[in-house]
Amino acid sequence: MQKVHFIGIGGIGISALARHYLSEGWSVSGSDASDSQLIQDLIQEGINVKVGPQVAENISDGVEKVIYTVAVKADNEEFVAAQKTDAVLMTYPQALGEMTKSKKTIAVCGTHGKTTTTAIVYEMLKECGVDAGMIVGSLIEHDGKKTNYIRGNSEWIVIEACEYRQSFLNYFPDYTIITNIDADHLDFYKDLEHIKKSFGQFVDNIKGGGKVIVHNNEEYISDYSESLKSQKIEKVVAEDTINEKDIEEKIVLNVPGKHNRQNAALVYALGKTLGFEESKILSGLKNFKGTWRRQEYKGKVNIDQNEIIFYDDYAHHPHEIRATLAAFREKYSDKKIAIAFMPHLFSRTKLLFTEFAEELVKADKVFLMPIYKAREVFDESISSNMLADKINKNTGQIELAKALNNFEELKNELLNLGDDYVVITMGAGNIDDVYKALDFKK
Repeated sequence: MQKVHFIGIGGIGISALARHYLSEGWSVSGSDASDSQLIQDLIQEGINVKVGPQVAENISDGVEKVIYTVAVKADNEEFVAAQKTDAVLMTYPQALGEMTKSKKTIAVCGTHGKTTTTAIVYEMLKECGVDAGMIVGSLIEHDGKKTNYIRGNSEWIVIEACEYRQSFLNYFPDYTIITNIDADHLDFYKDLEHIKKSFGQFVDNIKGGGKVIVHNNEEYISDYSESLKSQKIEKVVAEDTINEKDIEEKIVLNVPGKHNRQNAALVYALGKTLGFEESKILSGLKNFKGTWRRQEYKGKVNIDQNEIIFYDDYAHHPHEIRATLAAFREKYSDKKIAIAFMPHLFSRTKLLFTEFAEELVKADKVFLMPIYKAREVFDESISSNMLADKINKNTGQIELAKALNNFEELKNELLNLGDDYVVITMGAGNIDDVYKALDFKK
């Protein structure tokens, strides 16, 4: 039996790839610095995972392939030990890229909305009779459990293609959907122009005769893609397939928000491009039930005579906050909305400081947790207190935004809101940990 080892197996993408290798009959092992429910699920499925220090002993004899997260440092003891073996070493994007070369691949990229759109593509294909595989950067319900990987029994696979550090340049799809292109990951990219050029390079990876599906406001992608200029591949504009009126009237989803309908329109255009019946396509879109940490309903808490409804969302960019808040205003027009936000990365918070304040101020109440530093070092020049002050200054309401120190303080604030509220926890960090302290009635 072939053996593969994953360094940093707890990541949402790399864990899906580990599940793929397991489904292919490989002996799979892995390691991660910290435990999680996802890791426990992998262990239950038969993957040998070491949690804790990433040491040389984790690399077993006879391992033929070692796949590691791009976050692994060069001096990581386990990584150094792997380099001394005869194993083939690959990053997660490189390994996924190898799969795209042999599979009929649909890749979903874009600054926002990749995860939701990837899952919608899967549902559309399924309804249209295509038993596709899927690797997605979240968890969806499938066969009674939450997973980020579906094997599929056809040549087709749907993947989420992330632009961070140009990871998606490792992938070679047949069809690509671009949800949008926006300024993000500015700790790596120089500016928006740099981001656009990278998306153009990714489009050039599309196999000959393939297609890229975009919205009409992203048509400029042709300026950055040699494959489009030479007509090696074709560009499909969603609004040429379904107009704005029909997007609002025909596309019915189980999740609210114009941004979700816009993303679904791209999937509709893909379905039409593949020759599927409109009724099947629309039915597939409606089958999408949502994903983990994307407008995810968590439950209700009753406090005295008040009922507080809780949702969790991954929104960590100002434009994502805007779209998510608009979706909940659409769904809960009769309620107040409180946002509990954990800013993700010092660099992002600093670079988009004004934009964060402009979007968060649209909520009825804002609670800010300390900045989640993730891969970065502490930066005392930016803080959640500064962001709270900026929000309050923008409105003249001293109590609209409040910076908190820990989850216990957040729990107490949420349970003392007083009126009927919808609470949305937001952020790419561990903001959802607050739910461990709340007593829910589903």
